[in-house]
Amino acid sequence: MKVEKAKAGNILEVMYLLQHCIDDFNDNSVYQWNTSYPDYFRLLREVENGTLYIIKYKGVCIGTITFDEQQEEAFNEIEWENKSDKFIVIHRIAVFPSWQKKGVGRMLIEFAEKFAKENNYQSIRLDVASSSSHLIKLYESIGYACAGDILYPKQKETFKCLEKVI
Repeated sequence: MKVEKAKAGNILEVMYLLQHCIDDFNDNSVYQWNTSYPDYFRLLREVENGTLYIIKYKGVCIGTITFDEQQEEAFNEIEWENKSDKFIVIHRIAVFPSWQKKGVGRMLIEFAEKFAKENNYQSIRLDVASSSSHLIKLYESIGYACAGDILYPKQKETFKCLEKVI
Protein backbone atom coordinates (compact mmCIF):
# COMPACT_ATOMS: atom_id res chain seq x y z
CA MET A 1 0.00 0.00 0.00
CA LYS A 2 1.21 3.47 -0.85
CA VAL A 3 -0.23 6.96 -0.82
CA GLU A 4 -0.80 8.49 -4.25
CA LYS A 5 -2.33 11.65 -5.68
CA ALA A 6 -6.00 11.21 -6.44
CA LYS A 7 -7.30 11.67 -9.97
CA ALA A 8 -10.73 12.84 -11.08
CA GLY A 9 -11.67 9.20 -11.63
CA ASN A 10 -11.13 8.52 -7.92
CA ILE A 11 -13.65 11.09 -6.66
CA LEU A 12 -16.67 8.79 -6.49
CA GLU A 13 -14.76 6.15 -4.56
CA VAL A 14 -13.48 8.83 -2.16
CA MET A 15 -17.08 10.03 -1.71
CA TYR A 16 -18.14 6.44 -0.99
CA LEU A 17 -15.39 6.12 1.62
CA LEU A 18 -16.29 9.48 3.19
CA GLN A 19 -19.99 8.61 3.39
CA HIS A 20 -19.14 5.45 5.32
CA CYS A 21 -16.94 7.51 7.64
CA ILE A 22 -19.72 10.08 8.16
CA ASP A 23 -22.17 7.28 8.98
CA ASP A 24 -19.65 5.78 11.41
CA PHE A 25 -19.07 9.17 13.06
CA ASN A 26 -22.81 9.77 13.38
CA ASP A 27 -23.35 6.30 14.86
CA ASN A 28 -20.81 7.28 17.52
CA SER A 29 -22.25 10.78 18.12
CA VAL A 30 -19.29 12.51 16.48
CA TYR A 31 -20.21 15.29 14.08
CA GLN A 32 -16.97 15.80 12.21
CA TRP A 33 -18.54 16.09 8.74
CA ASN A 34 -22.01 16.16 7.24
CA THR A 35 -23.79 15.66 3.93
CA SER A 36 -22.74 19.09 2.64
CA TYR A 37 -19.05 18.69 3.52
CA PRO A 38 -17.14 17.41 1.75
CA ASP A 39 -18.95 17.50 -1.57
CA TYR A 40 -18.06 16.38 -5.09
CA PHE A 41 -16.98 19.82 -6.28
CA ARG A 42 -14.69 20.37 -3.30
CA LEU A 43 -13.04 17.02 -4.00
CA LEU A 44 -12.72 17.91 -7.69
CA ARG A 45 -10.98 21.21 -6.78
CA GLU A 46 -8.64 19.28 -4.49
CA VAL A 47 -7.76 16.88 -7.31
CA GLU A 48 -7.17 19.81 -9.66
CA ASN A 49 -4.97 21.49 -7.03
CA GLY A 50 -3.05 18.27 -6.36
CA THR A 51 -3.95 18.25 -2.65
CA LEU A 52 -6.14 15.12 -2.44
CA TYR A 53 -4.35 11.84 -1.82
CA ILE A 54 -5.60 8.29 -1.50
CA ILE A 55 -4.34 4.93 -0.34
CA LYS A 56 -5.62 1.73 -1.91
CA TYR A 57 -5.53 -1.93 -1.03
CA LYS A 58 -6.06 -4.40 -3.90
CA GLY A 59 -7.45 -1.57 -6.02
CA VAL A 60 -9.95 -0.35 -3.41
CA CYS A 61 -9.66 3.11 -1.83
CA ILE A 62 -9.36 2.59 1.93
CA GLY A 63 -8.08 5.99 3.02
CA THR A 64 -7.72 9.59 1.97
CA ILE A 65 -6.02 12.78 3.12
CA THR A 66 -6.16 16.37 1.94
CA PHE A 67 -3.66 19.03 2.93
CA ASP A 68 -2.41 22.37 1.65
CA GLU A 69 -1.32 25.81 2.85
CA GLN A 70 -4.85 27.20 3.25
CA GLN A 71 -6.35 27.47 6.71
CA GLU A 72 -9.87 28.22 7.82
CA GLU A 73 -10.46 31.80 8.95
CA ALA A 74 -11.29 30.50 12.44
CA PHE A 75 -7.69 29.24 12.70
CA ASN A 76 -6.57 32.87 12.95
CA GLU A 77 -8.03 32.93 16.49
CA ILE A 78 -5.67 30.18 17.65
CA GLU A 79 -2.33 30.86 19.33
CA TRP A 80 -0.17 28.53 17.24
CA GLU A 81 3.35 27.61 18.36
CA ASN A 82 4.72 28.11 14.83
CA LYS A 83 4.27 31.81 14.13
CA SER A 84 5.70 31.65 10.58
CA ASP A 85 3.65 31.38 7.42
CA LYS A 86 5.33 28.09 6.54
CA PHE A 87 2.79 25.43 7.58
CA ILE A 88 0.40 22.96 6.03
CA VAL A 89 -3.12 22.22 7.16
CA ILE A 90 -4.63 18.75 7.08
CA HIS A 91 -8.22 19.40 6.08
CA ARG A 92 -9.42 15.85 6.03
CA ILE A 93 -8.14 12.43 6.83
CA ALA A 94 -10.45 9.44 6.55
CA VAL A 95 -10.06 5.70 6.76
CA PHE A 96 -12.79 3.27 5.78
CA PRO A 97 -14.33 2.03 9.07
CA SER A 98 -13.31 -1.63 8.59
CA TRP A 99 -9.70 -0.47 8.05
CA GLN A 100 -9.50 1.77 11.10
CA LYS A 101 -7.00 0.90 13.85
CA LYS A 102 -4.82 -0.99 11.34
CA GLY A 103 -2.21 1.70 10.71
CA VAL A 104 -3.73 3.24 7.59
CA GLY A 105 -4.39 6.60 9.26
CA ARG A 106 -0.87 6.64 10.62
CA MET A 107 0.49 6.00 7.09
CA LEU A 108 -1.50 8.97 5.80
CA ILE A 109 -0.26 11.24 8.60
CA GLU A 110 3.34 10.09 8.09
CA PHE A 111 2.95 10.87 4.38
CA ALA A 112 1.85 14.44 5.20
CA GLU A 113 4.69 14.83 7.70
CA LYS A 114 7.26 13.60 5.19
CA PHE A 115 5.86 16.01 2.61
CA ALA A 116 6.11 18.86 5.13
CA LYS A 117 9.72 18.05 6.01
CA GLU A 118 10.80 17.64 2.38
CA ASN A 119 9.23 20.98 1.48
CA ASN A 120 10.60 22.91 4.46
CA TYR A 121 7.32 23.53 6.25
CA GLN A 122 7.64 24.42 9.94
CA SER A 123 4.48 22.74 11.23
CA ILE A 124 1.29 20.85 10.48
CA ARG A 125 -2.09 22.04 11.72
CA LEU A 126 -5.43 20.25 11.88
CA ASP A 127 -8.70 20.20 13.75
CA VAL A 128 -10.78 17.40 15.22
CA ALA A 129 -14.31 17.34 16.64
CA SER A 130 -13.98 17.63 20.42
CA SER A 131 -16.06 14.47 20.87
CA SER A 132 -13.44 12.44 18.95
CA SER A 133 -11.39 11.74 22.06
CA HIS A 134 -9.78 8.65 20.50
CA LEU A 135 -8.54 10.71 17.52
CA ILE A 136 -7.29 13.50 19.77
CA LYS A 137 -5.36 10.92 21.83
CA LEU A 138 -3.93 9.42 18.63
CA TYR A 139 -2.67 12.80 17.41
CA GLU A 140 -1.23 13.65 20.82
CA SER A 141 0.55 10.28 20.95
CA ILE A 142 2.43 11.14 17.75
CA GLY A 143 3.48 14.63 18.78
CA TYR A 144 0.55 16.93 18.05
CA ALA A 145 -0.30 19.45 20.77
CA CYS A 146 -3.64 21.12 21.41
CA ALA A 147 -3.47 24.82 20.55
CA GLY A 148 -7.08 25.80 21.26
CA ASP A 149 -10.74 25.32 20.38
CA ILE A 150 -12.93 26.76 17.64
CA LEU A 151 -16.60 26.57 16.77
CA TYR A 152 -17.50 26.47 13.09
CA PRO A 153 -20.80 27.89 11.84
CA LYS A 154 -23.39 25.14 11.37
CA GLN A 155 -21.52 22.73 13.67
CA LYS A 156 -22.94 21.25 16.85
CA GLU A 157 -19.71 21.17 18.84
CA THR A 158 -16.32 22.76 19.18
CA PHE A 159 -13.26 21.46 17.40
CA LYS A 160 -9.81 21.01 18.93
CA CYS A 161 -7.01 22.58 16.93
CA LEU A 162 -3.77 20.63 17.03
CA GLU A 163 -0.30 21.38 15.75
CA LYS A 164 2.93 19.52 15.30
CA VAL A 165 6.10 21.51 14.83
CA ILE A 166 8.35 19.71 12.36
